[in-house]
Amino acid sequence: MMWVLSDKSDDVCLRIIQTNLHADMLKNLSWEMLSAAALNDPQHAAMRTVVEAQNGTLHNVVRRAETARAAFRKCQAVDVVQRFRDVTEYPVNLHYVSCVSLAQ
Repeated sequence: MMWVLSDKSDDVCLRIIQTNLHADMLKNLSWEMLSAAALNDPQHAAMRTVVEAQNGTLHNVVRRAETARAAFRKCQAVDVVQRFRDVTEYPVNLHYVSCVSLAQ
């Protein structure tokens, strides 16, 4: 739901930054169980969906909220999402590339 809303609303994206929700999302993406090896396992489609949605939301936020880049840098977002560069599943990898390119 948040992924869809963040795609259409600058206000939602700004609120995500203002409430530090982006930092919580990045912490979630740091969980060990969300390793590239686990996400490449066909049995973990649900985990890939969670990562795809969170990366997609973060991508929308950094694209739409003016203060997002500085906030993402402060949380070391690029380091967090770099974990997903070795995920072969297309949507997860696509959102990784997009988020990194916009956050730098």
